[in-house]
Amino acid sequence: MSTALLGTGRRRVDPAGLPAAVRPLVTGEAEEALLTAAAVLANYRRAGHVPARPDNRLPAAERDVRPLVPPAARRRLLRMPSELLGEWLRAVHQKGMRVPPEHLPALAEAARTRPGLRPPLAAVAGPAGSWLGERNPEWSFLVTVTGDRAWEYGTPLQRREWLRRTLATDPGAARTALGSTWTREPAGERAELIAVLGEHLVPDDEPFLETALDDRAGQVREMAAELLARLPGSRLAARMRERAARLVQPAGERWAVTLPDPDDAGLLRDAGGVRHPAELLRRIVGATPLDHWTRYGTPEQVLARAEPGVLRGGWVLAAGRQGDAPWGAALLAAADPASIDGTVTEMVRLLPARLHRPAVAVLAAKLTPQAMASAVALLPAPWTVELGAGVLDWLASHPGNRGLGGAARTAGRTVPIGCLRHPIATAPLPVGAAPWWRELATTLTFRREMHEELDR
Repeated sequence: MSTALLGTGRRRVDPAGLPAAVRPLVTGEAEEALLTAAAVLANYRRAGHVPARPDNRLPAAERDVRPLVPPAARRRLLRMPSELLGEWLRAVHQKGMRVPPEHLPALAEAARTRPGLRPPLAAVAGPAGSWLGERNPEWSFLVTVTGDRAWEYGTPLQRREWLRRTLATDPGAARTALGSTWTREPAGERAELIAVLGEHLVPDDEPFLETALDDRAGQVREMAAELLARLPGSRLAARMRERAARLVQPAGERWAVTLPDPDDAGLLRDAGGVRHPAELLRRIVGATPLDHWTRYGTPEQVLARAEPGVLRGGWVLAAGRQGDAPWGAALLAAADPASIDGTVTEMVRLLPARLHRPAVAVLAAKLTPQAMASAVALLPAPWTVELGAGVLDWLASHPGNRGLGGAARTAGRTVPIGCLRHPIATAPLPVGAAPWWRELATTLTFRREMHEELDR
């Protein structure tokens, strides 16, 4: 350093002050020796360290005996669109395969910000993913905790997965475990766990849910009220039936409606805490067993007495909760085009699969193409083959409409495998077709090839 500051004319580089490994390289004229010394010394300091040798080597991940995905699938992973990654991971898991371990860090980073990817990624990552998750807290969702230890020591995600799996295989043990820790769970976790319980709801859950109506957390109370409303034989359903009979009565060809008292403490408890009278009435009708209205005629006749609004909203809610196909079909047929939203399109789920295609035709006949495009995004997933074919047929009937790009993207990633050879994907591009047609055909083809590769 002093030579550089004073100049090579006043002081020469002294190799004795350099590390032994560097000295032989510092040769030549004074200027050359100075620059050489600076260059080799900088690289020596950056790279000339002997790596530390830990006293204990890290344990290796357990051996995963599942086969790797085929080479073509490995190459496709490198160019996988993010919206199809979850589908690909689920398909890999269904085939009993695993992904190459060198891809796991990048996949774990993607799943860190997209929670929906975590369960399928953890399934295909196996022991190697669990090994990574034990060493990086941000990837802890990859850690595999098996058996009952998952409920006691697992992450919130693993505990919910354990509860979901055990409710299906050993419902008694699952409900006992849930009851044993319920009061110690954080409010947010109680809401998540009660939602998992709702996926396996049975009448015997009523006492537990009645208790949850008095929970400190509003989210838990609301979910408990929602689940009790799905049990037509519950005490909550009986209380709502009594209120509906008092507040909604026939008056000639119409309904005479009295709004509920927003200060009724019992009603507020059963409705999850909302106070707006119109919303309270919608929830009363939505939790009333649909057979209450049978005395007034068929679903079509009952609906004909009401203007679009709160009453119809309540019946939509009730039909969805109680899975009533006749009411679902009647509500779809009577739906006001101006009020078709996610709750109305949810009625499609209630219908047998063979009626999904006609249901799409009913919606398309009621709505403008742009409004139908919005309704497509609200159709309940997963789609059946009949529903997917109905949507693709509708799109194919508007090849030149440039406003259907959103619906085409939704259809491209949502239609089931059975629709991937639809004529949109296999037939020549129509003359004058809007840009979304080519994009949709490309997506359908990409997905078809993606699944076919895993079968080879």
